[in-house]
Amino acid sequence: MKPSKNGVKPAHPSNNSIEPTGAYVETPVYKSIEISQHFLSFLKLNSHIRRMEYMKCSVVTIMVFGLSLAAFGQRSPVSAGFNLGGANYLGEIGGKYDPRASVIDADIITTSPAAGVFLRYAINDKIRVSGEVNYVHIRQADKNAESPSRQARNLNFRNRMFEFGFRSDFSVFSLTDRRGMRNFTKPGRLSFDIFVFTGIYGVLHNPQAQVTYDPFNEWEDRWYDLRPLRTEGQVEEYATVIASIPLGFGMEVSMGNGWTLGLEASWRSTFTDYLDDISGMYANPDDLTPLAEAISSQSNDAVIAAIDDSDSGDVQNHRYSEGGTYRGNPRSNDSYGTIQLRLRS
Repeated sequence: MKPSKNGVKPAHPSNNSIEPTGAYVETPVYKSIEISQHFLSFLKLNSHIRRMEYMKCSVVTIMVFGLSLAAFGQRSPVSAGFNLGGANYLGEIGGKYDPRASVIDADIITTSPAAGVFLRYAINDKIRVSGEVNYVHIRQADKNAESPSRQARNLNFRNRMFEFGFRSDFSVFSLTDRRGMRNFTKPGRLSFDIFVFTGIYGVLHNPQAQVTYDPFNEWEDRWYDLRPLRTEGQVEEYATVIASIPLGFGMEVSMGNGWTLGLEASWRSTFTDYLDDISGMYANPDDLTPLAEAISSQSNDAVIAAIDDSDSGDVQNHRYSEGGTYRGNPRSNDSYGTIQLRLRS
């Protein structure tokens, strides 16, 4: 340490000395905090940039995929698409006729959603084979029936089903501009096609119903699964997966840019009479749970009085009797159909 000008050595500063008020001391701790803040800001900026880049890449990927699908459809016998429309059903509930065996007995006010996706392969210009997965919702209630007897029975149901299977389309009439390049799914740049189809579906179904007659407020206002209740006293539950055979017709027109729009109608014959959970006779209440009894027989004096028609019968005509009382019609199976728009590339 150098001496001062007056020859006196300066005193060593004490370790407990205090800096002047208001002075800032850049200690290692402050420096670390400042560096950490800058690092966090850098990370946030970098993360934002990455998100922007990811969004740009996603948009580009989707655009490329869509354009590729359209271009691929123009050159390949394979095409993909989706359908959207409505569904209706024929069975024991609702309607005018017994049995409800004709599509003219379908009730338009109970039309429900139907939708699906498909992958199609064109064997040639006339024959195409498709693999499909569909959602089909059917529903009905006796209050919509024209028959006083069915109104008095007062039953209801819904069934939200999933179909999976294959079908074959057969072209029966077509108009095509063949100046374009040769392909199978779209024979020319402009086309109009009428076709018929059939196939086979597996159907996963689960009928449900509500308790609409509940004078003592015993049950919740919700939809109950019917299969496990065995409402007709079945020894075993009916099948969860059934088969159906679609028969239908349709038409489609090319829209340009590889897209084709179609309209089709089809009806499915099934191998079950339990889409609506109704087939045979009323079961002995002693063999049913309280909930099954409440759902299986919902006729009551108030409903019959409101109908005000002698053909409705009385409550005993819609309940279990020792001699047997029919609840449904076991001589015919249930069926359902759809009308849908189809878009494919």
